[in-house]
Amino acid sequence: PEPDQDPDLDLDLAYGDYEVGVQTITITDTSGGDRDLTVDVWFPLIDSATDGAGPQQYIFAPGVYYESPFAFAVGSESIAPDGPFPLVIYSHGSGGLRYISSNYTEALASNGYIVAAADHTGNTALELITGAEVDGPSNAINRPNDVTRIIDAFLDPESTETVGFVAAVNPGQIAVTGHSVGGFTAYAMASGYSTDAGEFVADERVLALITLAPATDGLTDDQLLSIQIPALVMAGTDDTSTPIDPNVTRPWNQSASSPSYRVDLLAAEHQSFSDVCAYQDFVPTLPDVPQLFIDFIDDYAEEGCEPDDMPIERAQAITNTFAVAFLNEVFKGGEMIQIDEVDEQTDLVFQAE
Repeated sequence: PEPDQDPDLDLDLAYGDYEVGVQTITITDTSGGDRDLTVDVWFPLIDSATDGAGPQQYIFAPGVYYESPFAFAVGSESIAPDGPFPLVIYSHGSGGLRYISSNYTEALASNGYIVAAADHTGNTALELITGAEVDGPSNAINRPNDVTRIIDAFLDPESTETVGFVAAVNPGQIAVTGHSVGGFTAYAMASGYSTDAGEFVADERVLALITLAPATDGLTDDQLLSIQIPALVMAGTDDTSTPIDPNVTRPWNQSASSPSYRVDLLAAEHQSFSDVCAYQDFVPTLPDVPQLFIDFIDDYAEEGCEPDDMPIERAQAITNTFAVAFLNEVFKGGEMIQIDEVDEQTDLVFQAE
């Protein structure tokens, strides 16, 4: 039977009033290392910016891409003038890509947020395919440091790489969101983290967290307890890659976040928080796509695109709606969705503390 989608859950929040632009930039490693960051930036557009603009293409490899049904490939000169806007940093999962949840990042931008996401070098789909992944301890330190470097760049008026965005960012309104290991990255931004590969000190500029099917087994109870900023965690009850218990139950029970929200999506899986289902439909329509890419996408799609999974459109609508409502509460004086507003929703469980 179809789930009861009660109209009290205002899914209009999933997509806002702004058209969305996307620009790819590079943030150079000025420390003497070789960790330049390729970053996609989503942003709200001025009304005229879409005239003659083409759809954004998220390119995996030459001739292999996903074409956005919503966002336009334009530059920062087209940012809507009614900012400054809050800044949201997105962190992809292990073996992911900076744009792998573009439905989500585009939805945030359409509601008046600037969203930036980097490829975490050494932990992307490319390294997974080629066997060039970095070791776990190094990756766990690299990731939050990548996020801090993005924040630094977007707050630096002298940066030649982000100069078109700096004036449009509100430096006092910064959130981090992430999927899977990106969820670990988000928590680490607020808790700090250390391994044999180094130490990351919590970034106090981060004022809110949204984690999606987070991987949290590397975080100690004390680290989770140190997190006090507002947080929202969302996960699927059928997720076998990062099961809700303990990956959601531990931070939900241990962290001191206030406010703290949790949404469990019934029959959703790990990739219900990515665009893999759309890739599975779109990429095979392109000419001469190597079978390697088709197989790679199909493997991922088993965790969210099967007939008995929550329909991906529903998972995305729930995710986007709760994320926007949460960010609006934290940064724009909005009101978070109330528990009694979703009592009739049979495909989700919403909790608040």
